Amino acid sequence: MVIVFASRAVADEWWRAISTGSNTILSNNIQRIAPQFYTHDPNQCNIFNFFTDYRFTSISNQFRGRMFFALDNDRGGRGISIIPPQEITDHISGNW
Repeated sequence: MVIVFASRAVADEWWRAISTGSNTILSNNIQRIAPQFYTHDPNQCNIFNFFTDYRFTSISNQFRGRMFFALDNDRGGRGISIIPPQEITDHISGNW
C-alpha cells in the first residue's frame, strides 16, 4: 500500500509519532527501511486500519485529513503503480 501525506513535514511527524510514541503495537511493528519505505507485519496489526482500529486512535486522530492509504497494484487489480525508490537526503537523520 501507499501512504500519501499532505507534506514531507506531515510524513516526518507521522514517523516520529509512530516510532517514539507510547503505542507499542505500532512502534514495535512498523519499521522504516528507507527514507520513503516502511514495512510492517499485518498479522500483528494492519496499518491499513490506522484510522478505524480503536487501538490506534490516540495517534491516528491527529492525522485525519492530512494523510491517506491507497492499496497498490496487486492481485486485486488495484490501479496505483509501485513508486520507484528516490535517492534523496533523509530529512530526519540527514543521511541518504
